[in-house]
Amino acid sequence: MPHFRLRCSLCDRLYSFDTRAWRCTCGAPLDVEVLLQGFTLDFEKLRARENTLWRYRELLPIREQNSIVSLGEGFTPIMVREISGTKVVYKLDFLNPTGSFKDRGASVLISHLNEIGIKEIGEDSSGNAGAAIAAYSKAAGIKCRVFVPAEAPFGKVLQIIVYGAEIIRVPGSRENVNKAALEAAQKSYYAGHLWNPFFIEGLKTISFEVYEQTRGVPDAAILPVGSGGLLLGVHKGFKELREMRLAEKIPRIFGVQTYGFAQAYERLHNKKVKKAEEAILADGIAVPNPPRIDQIVRAVKETGGDIILVSNEEIIEGFKDLASLGLFVEPTSATAQAALNKLIKEKVFERGSTIFVPLTGIGLKATDKIGKYILK
Repeated sequence: MPHFRLRCSLCDRLYSFDTRAWRCTCGAPLDVEVLLQGFTLDFEKLRARENTLWRYRELLPIREQNSIVSLGEGFTPIMVREISGTKVVYKLDFLNPTGSFKDRGASVLISHLNEIGIKEIGEDSSGNAGAAIAAYSKAAGIKCRVFVPAEAPFGKVLQIIVYGAEIIRVPGSRENVNKAALEAAQKSYYAGHLWNPFFIEGLKTISFEVYEQTRGVPDAAILPVGSGGLLLGVHKGFKELREMRLAEKIPRIFGVQTYGFAQAYERLHNKKVKKAEEAILADGIAVPNPPRIDQIVRAVKETGGDIILVSNEEIIEGFKDLASLGLFVEPTSATAQAALNKLIKEKVFERGSTIFVPLTGIGLKATDKIGKYILK
């Protein structure tokens, strides 16, 4: 059976799973390492298991079964369409319990905190992660406080409130929100999804599902990049499949950012991007300083991918393309379709390629922005 350990991503210092540290003393993020020790998934036997991400129980770092906090997340449907000679696999992850892919990370993170006895947490989020962590904290009986931007979408904030979490509205930039959450973390556990490695462990299960549902590995994956958790989770999931000798390759990873929040693009291409003076339509990836930016860039380079920048105009076009397929997503999700359109137009993919596009959040969370900017 696999073993797990918690290690610093920079200095290699090891930590106990019972630690309350949310980052290494050197300042770098922590990673959960899976030591497979010859283990491999038997997908035939998985058919008898529950259709949630916990069907991959052995590859998730929770020691006791009764620690698991689940709302039925994961194993969301796929929809396959041919677009300009490419096979596009849309993963409808907006059908998770709270309406976004963040439920994957929240389930594993809150299960871990439940296991080590944490009773009170703080998180900072523009909406989806806050909603997910609020919901799973409520299910676990953990007191939750969520710091949000003062201008956060009403639908997302309302969802957090309904789940029973305390909302702290912070004026100013996303950096101000993070600073306020870290100050509060001196008194309670900081469960920030931007940093926490257990959150990424939940996100990696989307790769296992795509492999199981399509019986293979896509040639490329197109992923919105805010903190980079989804990109790193997808990369980690396919990497573990390769280590188990179930997959021969890892998809080319294409991250998507906007011109106003292009740090990964700038780091990858070693050049500055002129900031766009436009409304923040894709608020879910409006993260000014991703703490795992070095890991994001490394994953993109290792797989021969790229970071793609999209404008509000391109996001709106992507949203309408998805709507024409019957898919109602929030603008942040539409960034992946916008990037797909650009990559197809530039003929980046060979004819017959399979492209994986997760759709991360439901449009009902952003009706205010959709009405104001897309249907105006």
